[in-house]
Amino acid sequence: MYEEYESILVDFNAKIKKSLYQTTPNNRDDLEQEIKIKLYEKLAVIQNIEAPGFYEFVYGSACVAEEEAVYRFQQKKE
Repeated sequence: MYEEYESILVDFNAKIKKSLYQTTPNNRDDLEQEIKIKLYEKLAVIQNIEAPGFYEFVYGSACVAEEEAVYRFQQKKE
């Protein structure tokens, strides 16, 4: 789990650093630490996110499920 957290920190590091410039220099270190703590707390959620497939993204999950059901029904008929 620690390696995965390190990997996520590397991925988000540029965005974190860029976002820190929106706050005062006095608060940047504290804010960076808080952001990293929040990433660690949400690690389980981040790992379990499933991106939609192409057709789910374009047509929506309900439409894809309907098409899949029709396809399976046709396969059973044959």
